[in-house]
Amino acid sequence: MVVEEVFHCGDIIGKVFDDQNRNGYQDDGERGLAGVRVATVKGLLVTADAEGRFHIACADLPDQRIGTNYILKLDMRSLPSGYRLTTENPRAVRLTAGKASKFLFGASVGRVVRLDLSDTAFDEGVVALRPEWQASLARMVELLVKEPSVLRLVYTENGEGRRLAQKRLKVMRKDIAREWRRVGARYRLEVEAKVLSGSR
Repeated sequence: MVVEEVFHCGDIIGKVFDDQNRNGYQDDGERGLAGVRVATVKGLLVTADAEGRFHIACADLPDQRIGTNYILKLDMRSLPSGYRLTTENPRAVRLTAGKASKFLFGASVGRVVRLDLSDTAFDEGVVALRPEWQASLARMVELLVKEPSVLRLVYTENGEGRRLAQKRLKVMRKDIAREWRRVGARYRLEVEAKVLSGSR
């Protein structure tokens, strides 16, 4: 069969935008983000222009009757410094033969809140925070609710063992997630966690 672009191909048009209110939609005044890369499942890399726009001509040949799912993934490393996605990644849309389908990726600068942890916040060999620190955890979550933020947990290990440190971080993440659900926050909190080796 000879492919006729107008009737058989499914085109992609898209945009990466600065989602200032973090609602996942491009509202008036929210500009595009230049130079951000998106990738197809087949390995094609596309870079957004100065307005944050990108286009893939004849991205696929969708099923003529029911269309075909198409997936794009944004390369997080290509976002401007400090930006985090506010939309799902990867994204999937239904391609229709002879039509253009739209992909929108939103990203926003978020406040980064860093919480430094060490063995002193825990009883020896125990993975849960000491009771006196639990109240502080609730106060921190109330602070995070006020403004969209990324929470960065940094545990400095000083001889108690990396495995114990990682278990403690895992429990911390669960405690924070439980508290986050309790307060009914209106945005998805991104939590980063890492263990650093300190001096003994």
